[in-house]
Amino acid sequence: MPRRRMVPISEEIIDEAIKIGERIGIPYLVLVEKILSSVLRIMQHKGNILDVLSMVDALDDIKRLGGILFPASMVNRSLIDFKNESFQLLCNEYIKMCTWFGELSRIKRSATVNEFKSVLALWLPIASIDVSHNNNDYKFVIGFLGYSPEVVSLARCIIEGLIRGYNLNMTEIIVKDFFIVIKVRGFVEE
Repeated sequence: MPRRRMVPISEEIIDEAIKIGERIGIPYLVLVEKILSSVLRIMQHKGNILDVLSMVDALDDIKRLGGILFPASMVNRSLIDFKNESFQLLCNEYIKMCTWFGELSRIKRSATVNEFKSVLALWLPIASIDVSHNNNDYKFVIGFLGYSPEVVSLARCIIEGLIRGYNLNMTEIIVKDFFIVIKVRGFVEE
């Protein structure tokens, strides 16, 4: 049996652990140890546990909105074969879904620059994303090297929906073959 140490933890946290432990049928000491063990294991790979928890919460929201994971290579291939009318239906669906997601995320996690960049990375996992601040605007450069222009077009729909849902103001958008540049205002930091 491993050696144990006493660690001071506030009564409020212990009370919360007892309630949760009773609800799920695990003694609170076991629950606290499992939580710490899991968090430490995650932190070995990802340094900021708050980012990880936020990402998990966001993925759960996407699932509730009807979103699914789909291999990037298949998305690329499928979008090339889409007819214009079908592509527009898909784009409209993404705008609607991302608007709902953005509204929910804005309420839960606020509209910060880091939150928005994390959400872009979640919705556009194949993209490289760089952010800079210039006067009143935050400039996002989102690159899609090696993907079709159709992927970039769909990414534009996703970005527009997220901006609408987070209640941000897009002052400029430039869409090229392999990248999108947007200038955005309205973050909490301003």
